[in-house]
Amino acid sequence: MSDKYDVLIVGAGLSGLATAGYLAKAGKKVKIVEKNPLPGGSTISPVINGCLVSQLAPICPSPAYDNPSGWAKLAKDFEADVQVKPSEVSRVYIRGKDRDYDFKIMLHLSAKGAANWMVHTLLESIRPELISDKTDEDMYRIIKEVYEASLDTLGTEWGEMSLEDWLPSRSTDPGVKFALTAMLSGTIFTGDHEYTYRYASAGKGLLLLRMWLGAGGCMVVPKQNPQAGISQPIADAVVGMGVEIEYNIDVQQVLIEEGKVCGILVKRGEEEETLHAEQYVVATRWGAWPAIFKPMPDFMAPLIADVMKPEHIIASAFKTFFLDDEIKLDPSFFMLLDGEGDGSHVLGGYAQSVEQPWNTVPGTQFIWAYRIMTNATYEKLGQEAVEKQIHENMERLYPGFHEHLKSETPFGGRVAPSHYFYNKQKKLQHHYDSISNLYFAGDCTTPMPGMLTDGAAATGEIVANLMLNK
Repeated sequence: MSDKYDVLIVGAGLSGLATAGYLAKAGKKVKIVEKNPLPGGSTISPVINGCLVSQLAPICPSPAYDNPSGWAKLAKDFEADVQVKPSEVSRVYIRGKDRDYDFKIMLHLSAKGAANWMVHTLLESIRPELISDKTDEDMYRIIKEVYEASLDTLGTEWGEMSLEDWLPSRSTDPGVKFALTAMLSGTIFTGDHEYTYRYASAGKGLLLLRMWLGAGGCMVVPKQNPQAGISQPIADAVVGMGVEIEYNIDVQQVLIEEGKVCGILVKRGEEEETLHAEQYVVATRWGAWPAIFKPMPDFMAPLIADVMKPEHIIASAFKTFFLDDEIKLDPSFFMLLDGEGDGSHVLGGYAQSVEQPWNTVPGTQFIWAYRIMTNATYEKLGQEAVEKQIHENMERLYPGFHEHLKSETPFGGRVAPSHYFYNKQKKLQHHYDSISNLYFAGDCTTPMPGMLTDGAAATGEIVANLMLNK
């Protein structure tokens, strides 16, 4: 076996970059192999109609910079030139029967203020009949606990608990249950009220709720975009620390013999080669695991089977709308809640061009919008009805929307397992003794403090420390 590398890492997303950087700081010789031409994984944005459209919501959470986590900690520890600016506050719309409600979420630095907003703005607008003499007291106690909880508590201890597991011991008030579930159905991208209550990760959802309400630290927008503003500077810093990154290389298989990885089979064009190291890290999303592990390890198979259960199949619809610059768009992330029905999240989006004007062309604005629902709802409605509803809701959010609409992307829908790392299912551990020199990092592993790119980056430091201390 070649001793050229101490560690080979599959994936140059934030988790792979984090692992590599901390290992390099400790003197390890590290190589990352990446299938894309750029680092950053899910932060990479496509160019559509001349505009750079991020399909990862370009709001990234960062706790106070004197105690950073995730990618903000990488920027500090690696001295990476990450550039971000404050984001506008988020907006919640409620689609009512007789009127629509529009609430810009001001930053509530106290739990009392945030709880008051949840009850006397949100709940009074959707379901005032659910407010009891206990609602205020219970909501305040819960929001205070969420505000004061550590990232480790939110991401790890509560991470694999659903609201159904977490909430009853704290409150049985119907109003509290409804308001929390309605907000989490949007912030955690699960869409459906009932599914959110039964299956969504309470810890990750409450962390995002805290971020939306204002106590989770800064909400920031990277310049130029998540890939260029966060991932690329971190990758440049990691390379400066001696890490080698090879792009446009396809990993065919992680080769395992007698309880150890003996190499990684890769393909460059038509040429195949086996790369060797002492230790290996797979830092990809869960969807890549079945392709590169043949046969699948025993500890992985039940996790894949669990996420593929019918109840976790979620339908998603995505569209990007391009408009002229004569209509005013909210420069914030928004979500639309169903105030006529059960409080489900029926539309989300982000007018990226307003906060990131450098990503568009003169005279054009654009909104990336999405709708997430259960597969049963999607099958009942059908693609044509879902697309029609998206258009109708965009007109309700922005009167005159269609008069200013210049073009739009085709209906981009998929039916697939729900955001695996947002629900309460078990995740991969970072290491299993059955394969002694193999480790896992990324947003489908546990523990994963933080959220989105923040949490994925945090796993890299966890894995590096685990490897260095074994």
